[in-house]
Amino acid sequence: MILSVAVLVSHLAGAPPLSSYQPEPAELQRARRLMLSRPGECVALTHFFLQRKEAKPASLFNSRQELDKLEQAKRYRTRGQTFTAWQLQALCQANDGQMLTADASINKAIALARQQRQPDALVTALLLKTKLALATDHTAQAQSLLDEAKSVSLPAGDGLIGDLQLLQATVLMHRHRYDEARQLYEQVRLQALQQDDMLRQSWANFLLGDYYLQLQQDELALSHFLETLDVLGDRRQFYVKALAAKKAAAIYAALGQNDKALQFANQSTTEFEQLGNSPLLISSLINLGRVTRAGDDANLALVYFFNALDLVKIQGDAELMAQLYLELGQSYSNLGSYKEARHYLDLARSGFEHAGDLPRQADTLVQLGKMHLAQQEYGVALLRLERARAIAEQLDDVLRLMESHRLLARLFEQSGNMAAALTHQKALHAYFKRATTVNRLLTQSLVQDNEQQLQQERELSELGRKSEKLQQDRERFALLAAGLSLLSPLLLYGLLRNHIRSRRLWQKNQELQQSLLIEPLTGLPNWRELMQRLPQEMARQQQRSEQWYLNEEQARPFDDKIYYLLLQVPFMSNLRERVGLAAAIDIQQQLGEYLRGRIHPRSRLYDLRDGQFIYAIPQKEVAELEPILTALERMFAEFPCHFELDRRIFTGIIGHPFLPKAPNALDDLRLGDVLYLALAGARELASNTGESAWVELVAVDCQQAAFFTGDIRSCCIQGIMKGLVKVNSSHKKQQIDWQALQRGLPSEDSRGAV
Repeated sequence: MILSVAVLVSHLAGAPPLSSYQPEPAELQRARRLMLSRPGECVALTHFFLQRKEAKPASLFNSRQELDKLEQAKRYRTRGQTFTAWQLQALCQANDGQMLTADASINKAIALARQQRQPDALVTALLLKTKLALATDHTAQAQSLLDEAKSVSLPAGDGLIGDLQLLQATVLMHRHRYDEARQLYEQVRLQALQQDDMLRQSWANFLLGDYYLQLQQDELALSHFLETLDVLGDRRQFYVKALAAKKAAAIYAALGQNDKALQFANQSTTEFEQLGNSPLLISSLINLGRVTRAGDDANLALVYFFNALDLVKIQGDAELMAQLYLELGQSYSNLGSYKEARHYLDLARSGFEHAGDLPRQADTLVQLGKMHLAQQEYGVALLRLERARAIAEQLDDVLRLMESHRLLARLFEQSGNMAAALTHQKALHAYFKRATTVNRLLTQSLVQDNEQQLQQERELSELGRKSEKLQQDRERFALLAAGLSLLSPLLLYGLLRNHIRSRRLWQKNQELQQSLLIEPLTGLPNWRELMQRLPQEMARQQQRSEQWYLNEEQARPFDDKIYYLLLQVPFMSNLRERVGLAAAIDIQQQLGEYLRGRIHPRSRLYDLRDGQFIYAIPQKEVAELEPILTALERMFAEFPCHFELDRRIFTGIIGHPFLPKAPNALDDLRLGDVLYLALAGARELASNTGESAWVELVAVDCQQAAFFTGDIRSCCIQGIMKGLVKVNSSHKKQQIDWQALQRGLPSEDSRGAV
């Protein structure tokens, strides 16, 4: 996580407060006010002030001196004013993007503070230099500067200690030590709350929100951003309030709550407007316009975009102006004002072509193509979209390629060229498969982050880094041994000790890898173990199926399958809500030990979480399936537990190879889809009967592998309807409405539009 330079360098005052008898000069007061809004003027003011001569302590004046001496004081600068000027200049240069000159300015402040032995000024300057290091992603340098700042002695109640802790937490975030960073943020927040320090409390809340945003915990992040706004209330802290409102608006927009997103986007724009920083205000207006347009109010969005355009014209940023032309053109296109839309989109395309911005040039061509397509100008739309597709192919941008192929497919479909439309639909589907995270047998709920496993993975990564370092040390020792024979006993001792440490680390590494394959609560193999073993197991079965087929033994049925049974145990799904966390953990541990002692010795049982298990057993071990299913039902029914549990189980069953004469027709993903389809049928039987239910899907011997090309679930349902797939079940299979299950599946068009 790298915060913007403005965030990193703006929430410290810049210098310790000066003495009460010596007010801050007007130049520095104005520079401090312009630090965020007009950093260039701030740099000029501090530079002008530093041209003054430095006054010696003996020549300081107080308010009782005559007027001519007070006028003379305006031509000098004191030691404290010098510290303030250098630090302010560094802040303003950083906010203006002049990172090298900002580093030089803060170095002068550090050197001056060391020379004059001023601990407060030294710590403040070191903290500012730490922020500059973080802004340029120099984490090691930032930690070194913080360590130096910690070594400086400060009074117990000094506010700089809280700023130092905030920066330390930010450094920990950069180093991916999230738990320590969160604890430090919480500590600063509580201290600020006790000391009634609203500003530091608000910054701690804001940074905590950013912390949870990095961990993709949007609800927690949103609560901290809202708390930041609540703490500040009507206080004139425009910058942090604007940032918090902007983050809250983005989260609400992602959650689909457009009304609240619009409310906070408006607040962010208002705060940035009061701050007076034109670039930040422009960015906020663009964000507000997009949120407003997403809420189907393109007319109001145009107002925001034109306001931003006026500011950009004053600023003279051609690239940003082209972006606004694109937003205006898209808004006019949404309103159906195609003449104005074409005008602004042509301006945007010219701007992007001049700047060499290929991605946004492709976006502009897509918008032009959509506009011409809406007007049924198919020839011009085809030219625009083909050009957009060519640029996207040049950039290898999958998302833009998907959008261009989607629009091209719609264009050819509307113009009656179905063959070309089908070609683009296939291309869209191919890019969609490339861009989408493939469902590897498990739903997203089965791979949600688990705190224990995340910690194990972090430890595994840390052990890997330590192991690499030890390997480098061993190689260094081996090279030195040839030239330093007199030190051979010491080197041998070092090598032996290094070998022992490496061995221990290797053993611990192996233990952690094994623990990642076990479900922590039940102790059963988990989905990682299944996904490691399943492709290898399927490859062996496919090879045996091919040998059976090539030996022309079709007269003897293929009897070397592996049966996969997908079990759903209802009482495991809501166990924590019904009995509580502690009791649920205890029941799951007891269930894991119980199941390990009850399953067939040649079978395997995998815990997929959320009450789903996969039971795999070879066909040669099963004379008939019904006794196995009865044993599984009895196994869960006889599980000893003093809580009242729903003892039913729903089971989907298939055998692999599913098509013995064409074993390569199903890979592990398509096999999983068929298995979940069988489970869906079992669940429908159970909903009708109120009892445990099972459904087995078996492909008949005369099946054609080509029939199962495409979406495997739809193909299986069609195969069931046409008699190519046989259905065995615990109850009357006529109670399963396969057509209803097929209507619940996404169509090709709906999947392409995702």
